[in-house]
Amino acid sequence: MLEILVGIYAIYTLLELVLHGLELGFVKKRMSGEAVILSKQQFIASANASIAKLKFKLFSLCYAFLLLIFWLFWGLGALRQLLEVSVDLSGILAQMLYFSLFLVVSELLSLPLEIYEKFVLDKKLGFSNIKAPLFISDFIKKLVLVAIFAALGAGLFMLCYDFLGSFWWLWAWALAFGVILLVNLIYPTIIAPIFNKTKPLENSELKASIESLLDSCGFKSSGVFIMDASKRDNRLNAYFGGLGASKRVVLFDTLINKLSQAEIIAVLAHELGHFKHKDIIKNIVFMGVMLFVFFGILGALDASVYGVLGLGSSSLALLVFFMLFSPVLGAIFMPVMSAFSRSHEFGADSFAAKNSAKADIINALKKLGSENKAFPLSHPLYSAIYHSHPSLKERISALENL
Repeated sequence: MLEILVGIYAIYTLLELVLHGLELGFVKKRMSGEAVILSKQQFIASANASIAKLKFKLFSLCYAFLLLIFWLFWGLGALRQLLEVSVDLSGILAQMLYFSLFLVVSELLSLPLEIYEKFVLDKKLGFSNIKAPLFISDFIKKLVLVAIFAALGAGLFMLCYDFLGSFWWLWAWALAFGVILLVNLIYPTIIAPIFNKTKPLENSELKASIESLLDSCGFKSSGVFIMDASKRDNRLNAYFGGLGASKRVVLFDTLINKLSQAEIIAVLAHELGHFKHKDIIKNIVFMGVMLFVFFGILGALDASVYGVLGLGSSSLALLVFFMLFSPVLGAIFMPVMSAFSRSHEFGADSFAAKNSAKADIINALKKLGSENKAFPLSHPLYSAIYHSHPSLKERISALENL
């Protein structure tokens, strides 16, 4: 059975490598042709950035496969033996500790890739501003959060598995979905401030324009805030975070510095389009459906499948199995999720064009594409499977045809 599981993951990895290689070849071939949307210089720069990121992704996929081999044939057993020296792994608290350590070690094993991405790749592409002390601080905070939430989440999962009968997975799904709602609710006010400082927007003219836009769309928020994103990265972005009374508008300081006021309003009008079309609620519902299927699959799995991990036919073994093979399960949903998201983006662009100015949203998209070095074209198959946003060319063509 273990060989079969490795074979399934190997097939998944091979398909991922082929698809990313397909996109890599497409970008390399297309970059020598006529520039689209961007200037020739920006077009080539975005192509080189895409090529570098795709090569890094190819390496990351191979690295992830090697980590799977490590965990299956040595790591899980070594971690079990380490803990069994002092604790009895049959107890739920010990199993919570095991799972928490499993995720913490996984983060540590992925650290070399993260260091390379932040300090080599992103700096080479002109994105990363992060300094070593901030990176270390961020990583420690992330490890603490992972350890705490992993232990608590594992404990709830194990209680459902051990005490709620054959339909345990239904209760576990309900709890997981509830956690997603809770995270969305508290993210802007509790989680985000752990990593970034935000302050109320002080530009009175821009603030008045934003509030006028929010009022015209019936969007009630707890305020408009600026986030100090530039201490880590030069990419431009903005988002509406939270649910209910916790909703807030958050602008990256990089966005404020690079876009005109009219373009900022157009970007926010796009984000408001998601609100008016209830895209956030649709995404949460879709996530709930996807989790329902995931937990249904876990509930239907024979114990002999996850029993090969060497952790017995236990809730701990099933939870570790889910974490190791979730990329394969996620790949099944990826094309549907991507198509779902792309349709939302087209709708939000249309809303922005009608509630700001079509020229402003087009100019904003061009600046975002240029500053973020987003190649404006993509191989159709790759885009259909992976892209949550349409290509820049597709978005601008759709806006011009409105």
